[in-house]
Amino acid sequence: MRLGVSVSVRCSIGTASGNTQTDYPAKFQRSSFSTANFLPDNASSDLAVSISSSSSRRGLIRIATLPCLLPLIGCLPANAMQPGSKEYLLIKEEVRKVLSKGKAAGVLRLVFHDAGTFDIDDSTGGMNGSIVYELERPENAGLKKSVKVLQKAKTQIDAIQPVSWADMIAVAGAEAVEVCGGPPIQVSLGRLDTLVPDPEGRLPEESLNASGLKKCFQSKGFSTQELVALSGAHTIGSKGFGSPISFDNSYYKVLLEKPWTSSGGMPSMIGLPSDHALVEDDECLRWIKKYADSENLFFEDFKNAYVKLVNSGVRRNSL
Repeated sequence: MRLGVSVSVRCSIGTASGNTQTDYPAKFQRSSFSTANFLPDNASSDLAVSISSSSSRRGLIRIATLPCLLPLIGCLPANAMQPGSKEYLLIKEEVRKVLSKGKAAGVLRLVFHDAGTFDIDDSTGGMNGSIVYELERPENAGLKKSVKVLQKAKTQIDAIQPVSWADMIAVAGAEAVEVCGGPPIQVSLGRLDTLVPDPEGRLPEESLNASGLKKCFQSKGFSTQELVALSGAHTIGSKGFGSPISFDNSYYKVLLEKPWTSSGGMPSMIGLPSDHALVEDDECLRWIKKYADSENLFFEDFKNAYVKLVNSGVRRNSL
């Protein structure tokens, strides 16, 4: 028996141009840049079911059915709308209108805290927009401001063609890197938003030693090299590594200097305990030295690791 289901759900946040009222979480929202379809390869053609929001009689889908559909869609190959499309350029344009260098670190942090819930063992969590449900968690303190920044751009985009929070955050994080002088990063579109928050306790703790960090990142499918490359995101923001608005390889140069070992004063406040732990691990140290010596190598490896990060656990629209 062949079963085909086509689901088209459209639900946006913000209803008029210029409306900057923050209204989240964005329940039941997904990017409408394409329509989700799934047809099992081993099914026959005896039965086809089509559900479309454009149908006058069948356009209303009970919200309770969506959690059942999303896991099935997540089993599909990750089809994605490629960068360069008019939709992608629209997101970039609106993000740039609201994103300044001073806001870049917070927006980039949104990416890590949304995607960082991924668990490779059961393929749950990941880049799915769940962060909008999780803003009250202690580890996400301060991220409401970044969500509000992106909400302004999202409202404008939704008025033209709705975009999921997952796509919005993935593109905005890449723009945050570039606006601060980092490498241009292009990410694909088509991510579906989850309907519920992800499980707690999955983000790396600031107190982890190198062994704990490597184990945590391995549980998300990342190598030690990718751990060290992604940690370079701390080069911007208030962690104390170089200029807070310049994305460069200062993070690694400062790690090698170990200013936190100085007695008293501000140097002891640079970085997190988890940052300090990296340079004490031989495997991590090899990559720290490479990135301190070559900013180009860091940029290339960060770009690749970032794309992998924003594709972690993604459930996409099928094109």
